[in-house]
Amino acid sequence: MANRILNNCPVCRGQMIITRLGCEECGTAVTGKFDHGLFSNLNDEEIRFVELFVVCRGNIKEVEKRLGVSYPTVRGKLDGVVSKLEKNLSLGDSETRRMRRKEIIESIKRGDISPEDGAMLIEEL
Repeated sequence: MANRILNNCPVCRGQMIITRLGCEECGTAVTGKFDHGLFSNLNDEEIRFVELFVVCRGNIKEVEKRLGVSYPTVRGKLDGVVSKLEKNLSLGDSETRRMRRKEIIESIKRGDISPEDGAMLIEEL
């Protein structure tokens, strides 16, 4: 298994770029400037959280159980990851808030959170 890509230079902390991709089977190499990808600025803990979140099909209650933590802790981890991903996607603030409000309302409808908790989260926006 390959090592995770370095995003920052270990010497000066500058942004690293990917300039060469190679095939292990036939040795073909492609050079150029390649994007690190949407998840490149997540740390190892955040990557593991995203993997678990996907395996749990986005069910926060299941993530709570598997991690042995509370809803606010899972929500905080998710919000942190989303914040980093939004920077990569360059979503505007108003669009981000609109999407977050919609997500909170859906969570209330599904019974994942109480209306009171949902109202509190919306007020924080």
